[in-house]
Amino acid sequence: MPTVEVLRAGVDWITATLPSDAHGIAEWRNRGIRHLEDIAKEGYVIKPRGMLGYYGVSAGNCFVGEREADSMVQFTGAHADRVFDRIYRSDAHISRIDLQVTVKTVEREHNVAKMAYKAATRDNNSLSPARRRKLYIIVGSDGGDTCYIGSPASDQRGRIYNKEVQSEDPEFTRCWRYETVHRNGHAVAVSQTVYARGREHSRVCATLCAAWFGKRGVDVNWFWSGILEPLPLVRTLPTDVETKLRWLDEQVKPTIRYLCGLGFRDTLLVKLFPSEETAGE
Repeated sequence: MPTVEVLRAGVDWITATLPSDAHGIAEWRNRGIRHLEDIAKEGYVIKPRGMLGYYGVSAGNCFVGEREADSMVQFTGAHADRVFDRIYRSDAHISRIDLQVTVKTVEREHNVAKMAYKAATRDNNSLSPARRRKLYIIVGSDGGDTCYIGSPASDQRGRIYNKEVQSEDPEFTRCWRYETVHRNGHAVAVSQTVYARGREHSRVCATLCAAWFGKRGVDVNWFWSGILEPLPLVRTLPTDVETKLRWLDEQVKPTIRYLCGLGFRDTLLVKLFPSEETAGE
């Protein structure tokens, strides 16, 4: 099996609610808002948002809001991993938690999702018809294969996909992503386990993912190369600033070059940098 070069693991999604009469709810909600402010410092925009009957603020696909009965926080990606210990409470209802492991190997692997699907199918066939899980495989012509274990409506579901193809980011060259989604009672149990392990946060997430897929017939490779300490997750969603800069680079710059080539340089300067007299008209 290919040697693992880099291993990253952690919480990839957390949705939690707390009743309005819960002790310290204002401080709990404020901890979420302060993390949104930290996210904004990275280049995201904080803006008002409504979600599922809650009204609050969001930044970087993360949300903190309230309604009469309770308050809700939702964080995704590396933001969820960073904020988890700050917003977890034993009396909060964790309606969803996702764990993920990103595996970068020394040599590129091509058929991880296909092999996982075959292994999960063999395990599924050993079960009674009533206990069999929904299995799906999406094969991409570009190698972007994805294997799903479990129904979208299930309280537990797993996904294995080619992160390099999916993201088109050099950071994820030779990477495959393993994700597990847990809802309701399963989410509560997983959250308790992750929180209880404290400093071993990344390792426990990697271990839980390995156990989850292994129980469904899919052997994972991140512990086969000896002791490899999982690293925390890194941000992958572009910030609002990065998105705008990319738009300038990919869309605006070529247009400006094209118009300058046609002789409209002076017109562009007027449009982009109008004089005070023109701006006031």
